[in-house]
Amino acid sequence: MALIELILWTALALGTATARHNSRQPNDSTPSRIVGGSDVPQGEYVPYQVSMQYRTRDGYAHFCGGSIIAPDRILTAAHCCDGMNVTRMSVVAGIRNLYDKGGSRSRVVSFVIHPDYRPLKTSDIAVLTIDPPLVYNNVSVAPIEFSSDTFVGGGVPVTLTGWGLRLPAPFPFLDNLNYPNTLQRMSYRTITNQECRERGMEDVTDTEICARGIFRGACSGDSGGPLVRDDNGLKQVGVVSYGLVVCGLFISPDVYTRVSTFRNWIQEGIANSK
Repeated sequence: MALIELILWTALALGTATARHNSRQPNDSTPSRIVGGSDVPQGEYVPYQVSMQYRTRDGYAHFCGGSIIAPDRILTAAHCCDGMNVTRMSVVAGIRNLYDKGGSRSRVVSFVIHPDYRPLKTSDIAVLTIDPPLVYNNVSVAPIEFSSDTFVGGGVPVTLTGWGLRLPAPFPFLDNLNYPNTLQRMSYRTITNQECRERGMEDVTDTEICARGIFRGACSGDSGGPLVRDDNGLKQVGVVSYGLVVCGLFISPDVYTRVSTFRNWIQEGIANSK
């Protein structure tokens, strides 16, 4: 049996209706890290994307994504912060590869999780305060617009970036394929929330956005990362939240926190720091 065929059949065999967050929860062991994505080209950056990293005994480990919304504020998922030791958390901006030396690391001073957050249900969103503040250069480090109140329905082209698992499930014998160090980028389309519920995400509400594509989607390590659309400029419309156990299957939508629902809460959090 061909290797790719073996991978796909194994992934399908593993698939269930069990939901899972898309974070790679860190521990003190060596870390692991979009399905159907491709490398961001050499010399190109996604300036609003950051890597959230956790300090372990072996160094810093990527575990979630985030987006720059102010020099000292990062938008991410609540489940990337819930229960985490803030003194061991940092973010790295201005990198394409996790081993790039030219990035800017800031420690996470604190985080605020939305008060209505319920895991795998609603309000999976959080804002980090970082220090030192980031210095924008509009090439490798820049903020993303998030304040649009436009309701994103089905059939909208969107783009996801992240350093998450790029196969439908982790395969120990394919570590180099499983865990990319180079930032991945992938485009697909949103679906309506009704279709999302019909596809197995029964608890989806209007506070969330769903998207799906053939053998493409978010996976472990992508959580908290930005889903963006080009609407007279790039705008963040979603935050990676959860999906089914096996990533990137056409039958399995990805669920994102709908940023427009929480824009006032986000803006208030930024204003309160000034």
